[in-house]
Amino acid sequence: MTRTCTLTFITTFILTSFAYSQTTYVNNGTATNYNLGNGDSLYIQSGTYTGNITSFHKNAKITVAAGATFQPGNFNNPKGTLTVLGTAKFSTLNTNNDFGLENYGITEISGTTEMNGGSQHWNNYYGATLKFTGNVTMNSGADLDNDGTITAASTFTMNNGSEMTNNNSITITGAFVSNGGEFINLGKLETGGITFNSGTSFTNNCRLVINGNITNNNVTITNDGLIWIPAQYASATITNSGTINNTANGKIKARNFTNYGVLTGKGHYYFTGTTYNSGTVGVSGTTADTIKIYDATRTSPSRIFDTQWGTVRPNAIFATFAAPDTVNAYPSCGLRYASGFTVLPVKWNFFYVNLSNNTPALTWSSEQYPGTNFEIQRSYDGTNFRVISSVASVTGKTNYQFEDKQVNTQSSVVYYRINAIEPNGAQKISETKVVRFSNKQGVSIQTAPNPFTSQFSINYQSAEKGNLVIKVYSMTSQLQATKTVTVSKGFNSIAVTEAASLAKGFYMVQLTSNNTLLASEKVVKQ
Repeated sequence: MTRTCTLTFITTFILTSFAYSQTTYVNNGTATNYNLGNGDSLYIQSGTYTGNITSFHKNAKITVAAGATFQPGNFNNPKGTLTVLGTAKFSTLNTNNDFGLENYGITEISGTTEMNGGSQHWNNYYGATLKFTGNVTMNSGADLDNDGTITAASTFTMNNGSEMTNNNSITITGAFVSNGGEFINLGKLETGGITFNSGTSFTNNCRLVINGNITNNNVTITNDGLIWIPAQYASATITNSGTINNTANGKIKARNFTNYGVLTGKGHYYFTGTTYNSGTVGVSGTTADTIKIYDATRTSPSRIFDTQWGTVRPNAIFATFAAPDTVNAYPSCGLRYASGFTVLPVKWNFFYVNLSNNTPALTWSSEQYPGTNFEIQRSYDGTNFRVISSVASVTGKTNYQFEDKQVNTQSSVVYYRINAIEPNGAQKISETKVVRFSNKQGVSIQTAPNPFTSQFSINYQSAEKGNLVIKVYSMTSQLQATKTVTVSKGFNSIAVTEAASLAKGFYMVQLTSNNTLLASEKVVKQ
């Protein structure tokens, strides 16, 4: 396949996710500046883009193809959706209301990142990498879902009204600070230290590794997995001034522990350093919960902690048990990814090209993994195809359309195909469809399925009601079957049951009306 398009303007681009026309720009690695308004799309097809995005409307889209790089000099208050199949690089990134990131490739921000404004969704998909070098701040309305890998080299801050869910792996070298955000950990989270401030909602269902202090300021932490401070951080301490609900599956391991707040649940605590309690451990009254605490250095067998004030309820007991396995703990973490998650391949349901007012209208249906991108390709000789536009797939959507307003209608034959590019870079090309311009109204024919095993159907767009003769010839020009039908104005689907008696091989199907050849197409019987 040869890609020769450097910049194509498609003045009318039908995309069912919008109810209005839009302009689609195709860029192959230039420094062109773009002002992306309501409904506009920019497709970085190849090379490295280094221009300026002076405006990015909330209903606009930018798609970075696999192998391409999006590295704008200016990304001014983006509000639209950025889909990255290749690579995106930013010096800093300050986003605005309604901004969306759909990352299937590599996205890197070397400076600070601020997620500002509401209705902001960041999705880092399986196999993708999201890399933050500078400080990261998630403000109210920002939502980050991670199914891939996230690394952050500096401080990561969640403020009130922000949300984050980790299904795979997040590594924060600096400190993680939550000032009222909501965090759900279903994978592995490793950080240089963590502070929970008032208003935070934190749930750990998997693996939380802290290479520093854990400070809980008036927050309820629910732990159904492992919370662990490795032994080499000898001075690190868990300081609890809120509530820790350590469930039956929950295990907490550290050297030092200071409790000013409340401990509930029936999980395990394992400490090898200095422990202090002046809060409340356990619950009063009758309960089936038993909190099991092992303090390897306790100074008195009548106490659980080294220094014990406050209240320790009867359901909190000292128990000798083996240290939690921090190497193989919770192997099912990361949901489906731990059990061999794979990207679903593209499945083509159908692909038609019909003429409407002398304009080729492409219609196709497919099933694909989110993030798949469709390249529309055109050829005038059936061999050399050029990319004329791109359509991004929409999650949950199977049917798509595109009109080729730029086609040369003086050409007698035009070929179309669609190249589906999956998030992992794999490509799957559709079958090739042919459009024939026999008069100013245009005539097109498609057969489906092709190849066929028993019979096939002809999809025919007729300019008027009338009679149509269908003839099937062998490749040696011998007539094999004839059928006459009445067609109505518009789209017609005609079943050619006579093809059931044909032998396996190649055939030519011709459509004639009033002894005039309208169109023909090659078919294969398997």
